[in-house]
Amino acid sequence: MTETKQTKKGFIKECQFYMLIPLSILALSLKQASIQHEIAMRFGYYNYTALISAINPDFALIFQKGIYSSLTYLMTFTYVIIYPCAVFFTFLTLFYYRDTLLFKRAALMFSLNYLIAFPFFMLFNVSTTGATLPGVEPLLYEEFPRICTAITAIDPLDNCFPSLHVAMVFSAFLIICGTNYRRYRIFTYFAVPATIFAVLYLGIHWLIDVFAGIVLALFTYSLAKSFCKSSQTIASGASDTL
Repeated sequence: MTETKQTKKGFIKECQFYMLIPLSILALSLKQASIQHEIAMRFGYYNYTALISAINPDFALIFQKGIYSSLTYLMTFTYVIIYPCAVFFTFLTLFYYRDTLLFKRAALMFSLNYLIAFPFFMLFNVSTTGATLPGVEPLLYEEFPRICTAITAIDPLDNCFPSLHVAMVFSAFLIICGTNYRRYRIFTYFAVPATIFAVLYLGIHWLIDVFAGIVLALFTYSLAKSFCKSSQTIASGASDTL
């Protein structure tokens, strides 16, 4: 752990503001589809799928060279479950160990990931590869219509850039990779490549979406690390000024 373990009451008191931020972001995400519809009605709809397709036209085809039912089920589980688990269990793990510093960083990272991606989702619309590229099957949405219905209730399937799934899972990895939480750390080691493969195999994201998600996570990690510094770092900086 990076900080001295606190009591539960002390931890909640110190982190209560950082607990409210992700909850506010969650509320915003649930309104995403309606907000996007309102913006499109007022300012027009901007579709950049052709631009993204021109940058990496046929790369997604590589990931569907072999389509297997068992693999499709496994990757669907990865896509639908790993993303919320990466967020929820990161918070749960840091809360359990009363890791104040990393809890604050995680709250900022996850929140900034969405806030930075939000304008792209509203004004830089990019459709899924399965709905765009000939030869790429929308495996998730064809095989699991109920999942498709649940997803499209908050996401109209044109918010591919950047990949928030990749950004969130990679953020969890960046937060946890330097800790002693061995079991959860192993989870993040597998979650990152599995999520990347899933979004490409299922016909959801373009390769550039994946790169953008990774860059987004690295950027927000840098911001969160700069904003939330350990007490040792602050003390060291203060002593240097004396």
